[in-house]
Amino acid sequence: MSAILKVKNLTKHYQSSEKSVGVSDVSFSLQKGEVLCLIGPSGAGKSTILRCLAGLEEIDSGEILFEDSATFVFQDLQLWPHKTVLENIILAPTLCKKISRVEAIETATALLKKFGLYEKRDQYPDFLSGGQKQRVAIIRALATKPKLLLLDEITSALDPELINSVLNLIKILAKEGQSMIIATHHIKFATEIADHILFLENGEVVQKSATKNFVYAQRNPRIRQFLQTTTLNTKEITIYEGYDEFQAFQLGTLKRFRNGSALNVVGSSGDRWFECMGAYYEQYEKERIEKGILWRMMMSQESARDRDLRLRHPQLHEYRLLPAHVENPANYYVIDDVVVIQIFGNTDEEPAIIEIKNSNVAKSYQSYFDVLWNQSTPIE
Repeated sequence: MSAILKVKNLTKHYQSSEKSVGVSDVSFSLQKGEVLCLIGPSGAGKSTILRCLAGLEEIDSGEILFEDSATFVFQDLQLWPHKTVLENIILAPTLCKKISRVEAIETATALLKKFGLYEKRDQYPDFLSGGQKQRVAIIRALATKPKLLLLDEITSALDPELINSVLNLIKILAKEGQSMIIATHHIKFATEIADHILFLENGEVVQKSATKNFVYAQRNPRIRQFLQTTTLNTKEITIYEGYDEFQAFQLGTLKRFRNGSALNVVGSSGDRWFECMGAYYEQYEKERIEKGILWRMMMSQESARDRDLRLRHPQLHEYRLLPAHVENPANYYVIDDVVVIQIFGNTDEEPAIIEIKNSNVAKSYQSYFDVLWNQSTPIE
């Protein structure tokens, strides 16, 4: 995998009324298809790095080596208020990329449909909700087909109920291989989407680490303190709907789970889960096997694909048949303090997920799992 971006000793300082602020001697690289999240307290230098990468600030010293231009999505959106949604999206492709208006409209239309905003194409930004405006800003950036997308605290101005719609869109982009650098204060989101996390403080890099090590193998006392004070609420319910969000969620959770974790699963839907993962299943399986994540699963009947997995990787699959008295069990799994309820429906219906982050609820679901596990029959 080749690096599309190399940053060497980047330094940029601003002189405020009290002290010099900015970033000093920052170095990192980004591989094609990777996501890097910038995390740190306010004033750490996250936005400065993004503005320098986008060419919006002249650097004092260092090097930025990039094979193409990057596209920036601002905190304050900067949509043109006198232009419709469609006109906002096609402006950059036609002016900067010299793409024909017809082709630009085709691309914009496809993106609007993909992200559920097609019906808003002729409206002006002032008539959109905050979440809709932010998604339009991201679509506008995607319309130029950037090799690298830079996102700066894109949910900072949104109401809590609107945040998930934007974060889910970003998860879908990550699933599809869009290279991104994201400044965010949403720790849980970062752990679900990032390949690497860069922690900054006072304009300097304190640590760059793989996501799996950032939370669960964190030894830096300053970062551990930061995580304790900024992690999202411990009680949280999130709903994901449709194939894109289903797939993005499943891939994202792999980044969050510890190596060697166990998913305790009740209720198998045969091959339907594999169908819902579609072309992304192979990627999921590869990453799960590499991280050594165990499936402890109870099912009514072992499917052909489940049997194939169990035989190929017996150490990572403990399958049992549900007790005969259990009918139509809910399809869910428990890991740590999270319960994930999976709703599949028929083959002509799109799947959905309800994620419940609550330690007491997780304990209750895990207790039920333990009772059924002790009554179930091992599959050999």
